[in-house]
Amino acid sequence: MSRRKAATGLGVPALAAWALLAPGLLVLLHAWQGNAYWEYSDGVYALTGRLVLHGSSLYRDVAAAQPPPIYYAGAGLLGLFGDSVSGLRWGLSLVALATSSLVLACAWRLTRSRVAAVLAGVTALATPWALREHAQLVPETFAAPLMLGAALAGARGGRGGAVLAGVLAALAVAFKLAFVLPAAAVLLASGRRGRALMSFFAAGAVLAGAFLLAFGEPLLDGAVRAQRQTGTAALHYVGGLWAQAGWNLLPLLACAALVWPARRMLADAALLRTLAAAALGSLLLLLTLFKHGSYLTVVVAIEPPLLCLAAAGVTAAARTRATGRLLLAGGAAVLAALQVGSLLAAPGDPRLFTRPLAASGPAWTLSPSGVDRAAAAIRACPPSDPTSGPPYLAFAAGRRIAGDQPDQFIVEHAAVLARFRAAVARDQPRCP
Repeated sequence: MSRRKAATGLGVPALAAWALLAPGLLVLLHAWQGNAYWEYSDGVYALTGRLVLHGSSLYRDVAAAQPPPIYYAGAGLLGLFGDSVSGLRWGLSLVALATSSLVLACAWRLTRSRVAAVLAGVTALATPWALREHAQLVPETFAAPLMLGAALAGARGGRGGAVLAGVLAALAVAFKLAFVLPAAAVLLASGRRGRALMSFFAAGAVLAGAFLLAFGEPLLDGAVRAQRQTGTAALHYVGGLWAQAGWNLLPLLACAALVWPARRMLADAALLRTLAAAALGSLLLLLTLFKHGSYLTVVVAIEPPLLCLAAAGVTAAARTRATGRLLLAGGAAVLAALQVGSLLAAPGDPRLFTRPLAASGPAWTLSPSGVDRAAAAIRACPPSDPTSGPPYLAFAAGRRIAGDQPDQFIVEHAAVLARFRAAVARDQPRCP
């Protein structure tokens, strides 16, 4: 089959099915999620994006612990879709749709099965952590499609593909520096690794130069030095996070393992290599959980390449009628469905989503009605008074936070950001 036929062979009916099912699922998820408060970091980036949208300077006026793209992405989405929780969620849903489309393309290239490709593309929107972090403004939301795109481009083999893979990998790292781990893995597994790596370093140098030219030394204070000063988490805490990640990733890992005995049957060996590298490199991100303040949002980037491999492994098992493998895949699918169903049905206490024996799990922080009540209480305060509460609630209420510093964690824990901490302390009185 020629490359041109492989690119267009999915067919109009399959594309139409995906184009109907994936956006339809996003609409249902938008209604399910509402304005519920899930993720602390989402509020930090959203409120910082609002400040940037209204003219604040990153690293000088407002503390920021990541490179600039995540904040400007937030500002752009707020400007395009409306400066509100709903507008932000709709904008981020389009990013999720991009990830879904790339999973569709990867699954098709590996399996040449339209059913498998469409199911994988739609499932990408509802894997356990894609659901838990649905439409959250965090770096992983953007890095996930960028890394999948790099894996696809790197597998194509031509010069253009290698260059594109390097550029996409560099953009992923620009959203969060830790993504250098899966980026390096993907590029080393690419067909033209030398050209891909050269493209990565060139694009990275251009981005770093532009960022330093625009923001100077304060950028290094916020995105590098402050991150080093937050300290490390205790091993028992990180072990609990690893156990939770393992519980939620178990179904995908089990099905992805089915690729190994069927690896010679797959239609695109080069893509198999880059996706396996993306999955293994992304799993290394779990090591970054030792940094104090990190959380399981990294799983958002692990799931998509694993899902592509899982689709390939299950499809191969079905074609060869391998009973044992199909039983394993069926058990994994049941476990994943129970986890997802638990989160959908009881987001405040998703017992089956939560790892066994854990006292508590990754539930939402506040329901939509709870957010409405908290936001109303903030709006009842004098307009000139800042809130000291979570940045997400300040964002939902449309009010400013103390010192105009949404990233309360990094300001509190990094000595290099003492001037921002002093600005927060001076900003009195507060309500509530």
